[in-house]
Amino acid sequence: MLKILDLFAGAGGLSLGFEKTSHFEVAAIVENNKNAAKTYLRNHPGLKNYEDILTVDFQQIKKECGDIDVVIGGPPCQGFSNANRQRRHLINGSNELVKKYVEAIEQIQPKAFVMENVKTIASNKQSFCVTNKDEKYIKNELKLDIYPKKVTLYDGKCVKQVYELSRKYDKNIDKLLLINEDDLYFLYNMCKKKKQINKLLSKQSNLKILKSIVDKLNEKENFPEWYNLYTKKTKIIISFLLENKEVENDSWADQIMQFWDIHRFYHGIDELKKKDAIFTYTIVGHTIQIKMDTYIVIDFIKESFKNLGYNFKGDVLNAATYGVPQTRERYILIGIKNELFSGKVELPKPIINNSLNYITVEEAIKDLEKIKPTEAGMEETQKRKNCPVINSYFRKLVMVENYRDIHNHVCTATGKTALQRFEKIAQGENFHSLPDKLKSTYENPERTQNTIYKRLDPKLPSDTVVNVRKSMWIHPISNRAVSAREAARLQSFPDDYIFYGTKDSVYQQIGNAVPPVLGRAIAEVVLSLLKIEVKKEETLKGIYEEF
Repeated sequence: MLKILDLFAGAGGLSLGFEKTSHFEVAAIVENNKNAAKTYLRNHPGLKNYEDILTVDFQQIKKECGDIDVVIGGPPCQGFSNANRQRRHLINGSNELVKKYVEAIEQIQPKAFVMENVKTIASNKQSFCVTNKDEKYIKNELKLDIYPKKVTLYDGKCVKQVYELSRKYDKNIDKLLLINEDDLYFLYNMCKKKKQINKLLSKQSNLKILKSIVDKLNEKENFPEWYNLYTKKTKIIISFLLENKEVENDSWADQIMQFWDIHRFYHGIDELKKKDAIFTYTIVGHTIQIKMDTYIVIDFIKESFKNLGYNFKGDVLNAATYGVPQTRERYILIGIKNELFSGKVELPKPIINNSLNYITVEEAIKDLEKIKPTEAGMEETQKRKNCPVINSYFRKLVMVENYRDIHNHVCTATGKTALQRFEKIAQGENFHSLPDKLKSTYENPERTQNTIYKRLDPKLPSDTVVNVRKSMWIHPISNRAVSAREAARLQSFPDDYIFYGTKDSVYQQIGNAVPPVLGRAIAEVVLSLLKIEVKKEETLKGIYEEF
């Protein structure tokens, strides 16, 4: 058996695909999400989780687990981005996670590795900023192309004042960080949600945040009058909210937004300094812009693996072409040591070439249609009256012979408003097909994503499975939410793989997972690169041709 180290393991979808070939066993995992780790470990009793990738000692893993043959995992990667209001960080902490994955390959020196990621990782738009720490390595050793990037960090009424204050506090910019960014965002949203204000104020946790903001503003230094004016306005708005006074217009939200923009600028400069980024910033017209050197993420990944002596190939794969009942596209990079394989590395060839033959939602979940989901805890198990008949490619992959248990067939109770929406949405349609009166609880209905309130089309594979509880996905036939087990089926998890945790955490684990069937297709390629023969009837292609 070949030993796997599973990094960023999640609930175990990718490694499960490897295990299904019967040639791999998991030696250890690294996963810091407690719910996902609980699911993984309960399905793999006795396995050790090293938890935090940022502090893990890879040499210790080698000492405790022996030689690792294959390292697998999908490090989160969002790269460097414009500091828009949806992204409140310039340099996402996941940058370090990609670098830790590369470090793992360097330290472990596995025979082969698999890196899984979002499809956009291969885009030139995904870049990291150069820091003082990595400048020489990036420019001299990896010899990566460097691209200057400009980002508007502030665009508002007080450009000159904001800029001058940041220069004054250049050595101790943290003194300008009066309030946590998330708290200001929360306050802004409270001012926007006029119809829900009383409900929001009824929660002690929300009142605690508002009072905390006031306390922090009272602790401030003697700043210029223009800045103090914003802090005074913010305290006045909070006092009105705490007195349960109604938000009469959008001016409160606008004022908080202005203060938030100023505060976010200082948080941005502080973040760049703490990350040791090489940057400058200056006034350009009515904005403040930062300028920094960046390098392309995929260039960094490939050049790093090349320097470590690996032959590899990466590309975007569609899970539906391997028999997963969803059109999920992910970037997959497979590498193998040069001395073990000097030829051209190939990615797994599709099992299903014609989209008309993709596994459909109906094929995936129809047998669960008449079994009512519970609304109890995730650990409740139901029993089938009869064992499922295994008479198709997909059933062979996910159903277990003589297995009557149904795990995680649980969903959220349907409220009155949700039920009214469910009843109006046809197969394949979503929130946008609703009449306007049923959209009124949404602040910006026109900006709602197409995945929200999506009723599955039984004759097609599903869209990419996300946290379908949050997205309110609807069963193709019944006016109810899609259950966790049905979501797991769409991800190609076998029925005896049980998820643990709260409802939301289980749905999130399922949505984050690599479909095990896609993982198995990848594993079969790794076996071929390592010159390990597998009987055709035991491969995905062989199983597909059997039916």
